[in-house]
Amino acid sequence: MFAWLKKAEPVQRLGVGMLVTAALIVVAGAVSQHRGVDFIHFGQRVFADFYANVGTELASIAITVLIIDRLNDRRLTQRQKEALLLQMGSPDNSFAIEAVRILTARGWLVDGLLRNAHLSRANLAGANLQKVDLTDAHLGLANLHKARLTGANLTRSYLQGANLEGATLSGARLAGANLNDANLLGAHLDAETGFDTETILPDCTYWEPGADLSRFTDPKHPQFWRSHNPNSPACDLPNNHN
Repeated sequence: MFAWLKKAEPVQRLGVGMLVTAALIVVAGAVSQHRGVDFIHFGQRVFADFYANVGTELASIAITVLIIDRLNDRRLTQRQKEALLLQMGSPDNSFAIEAVRILTARGWLVDGLLRNAHLSRANLAGANLQKVDLTDAHLGLANLHKARLTGANLTRSYLQGANLEGATLSGARLAGANLNDANLLGAHLDAETGFDTETILPDCTYWEPGADLSRFTDPKHPQFWRSHNPNSPACDLPNNHN
């Protein structure tokens, strides 16, 4: 006990000191109140004096411990989420994909964790991000080659210079998204893929009803678009695709 006290933190020593002091006060007070009483009756009277207070205090302590434990669990979970989100933004594909796997297994990808997430330059090639909420996410220059984004919410997401080659965007919401200089070669779009007049297309024009998006996805299109920006994955310079 004494060896533990020497190594204990100051607050722990204070707690032990207060506990010992409280015990001494209780014993001294009980002896003063019940002098000359035999041991058995002494114990009965002490119990009668303190059972209500002790029971109430123990219940209060138990509730406090449970609340603190719950708050600690929440803080731990939040730290784990933040660590995995940081890992998901890695330029190392296997590292980033492992974070996606863990987040998916724990059900954390569907609780709004990726809203406003900072994933610029993340290597998420082949990632399964179906129905994930990526509203206002920062995905500039991210590698989303063949990523599965079916039904994903990419509203107002920043996808400038992102590589979406071969990505599945069926039913994805791209209202207000910035796709300037993004590579949509072979991307899978359908009638449910949602754009609006605030969506910036790869050629830096705004989407409008009736827009022919196959000029960004189909290399056989007579007006197939390629970027002149050497930093864009949609540029035809050699080795420019992630």
